[in-house]
Amino acid sequence: MTAHISEDTHFTPWELYWQGWRARLGQVRSMWRKFRRNPLGVIGLTLIIIFALMVIAHPLLMETAWRPSLYDPYLGFDSSIPMHPSPPSFTHFFGTDGMGRDVFSQLLFGARMSFTVGLTAAIIAVTLSTILGGMAGYFGGVIDLLLMGITDVFVLLPALVIMLIIGLLVRLDWFLIALIFGVLTGLGSQAIVVKSQTLSISSKPYIEAALTAGGGHLHVLWKHIFPSLMPLALVHAVMTVVGAVLTESLLSFFSRTHDYMTWGSMIMLGQRTFRWFGLGRQWNALIPPAISIMLFCSAFYLVGRALDDIVNPRLRNR
Repeated sequence: MTAHISEDTHFTPWELYWQGWRARLGQVRSMWRKFRRNPLGVIGLTLIIIFALMVIAHPLLMETAWRPSLYDPYLGFDSSIPMHPSPPSFTHFFGTDGMGRDVFSQLLFGARMSFTVGLTAAIIAVTLSTILGGMAGYFGGVIDLLLMGITDVFVLLPALVIMLIIGLLVRLDWFLIALIFGVLTGLGSQAIVVKSQTLSISSKPYIEAALTAGGGHLHVLWKHIFPSLMPLALVHAVMTVVGAVLTESLLSFFSRTHDYMTWGSMIMLGQRTFRWFGLGRQWNALIPPAISIMLFCSAFYLVGRALDDIVNPRLRNR
């Protein structure tokens, strides 16, 4: 009878691996059920899907329905219109800007850049904060002192001010913006929050059981600590997108970036030509990118707040 029980309770490494993934999938399903009950989170997710469809739609339209000579976001020009900027029309849904380029095409193209900058910064920030905060909270002692000393330095460095100063010295491209913002954010306050969460996870009985069973520290970190930090990392990633896109838009508005098409650079061009056309002539080139920035950041913020309510039980009980 005893031998029979030991055979039933013995699992191969593959079965243990699969059971771990089944448990994580169960957590994802549970989070999704709770997320669906948050109307603001659903609205934010719907807006994110709409912006994602904009990213997909632009190259498809350029390949099928739009002529590059008219709708290229950089070089397009409609010579049939005598005066630019022009108001919205059937040919140009949001009209043209002061250089004769289609505003709707620029808007769709700018969505791609916002996703690229935001998601790249989020990946960098979450990776750094999870590793730094996770190791500091798990090991403690001298390692905690050294890693949190680094974090204290970055907490005192406001990302926007630092990037504006760097932008005065060099022109920034999208990757450099995402890299700097991700490093400043991930090594700052995010790492402190991750460390606090790691201290809570490290006191769980299954962590002690894993160590008692012979698991090394790296095994415990990789198999137990870091996976348990993923819900918090997801919240941080969503919020990082908001800050990165706002920062990139501001840097583009102040002409501190290379010449690539973003919503911020669209507003910057309108600001430069404002003395020539005023708001009445080019409102269609200024208002759509401004609203897009507001809705894009609001969408990720709403999703982040909804996820935070799920991850943080104290907020959910208020």
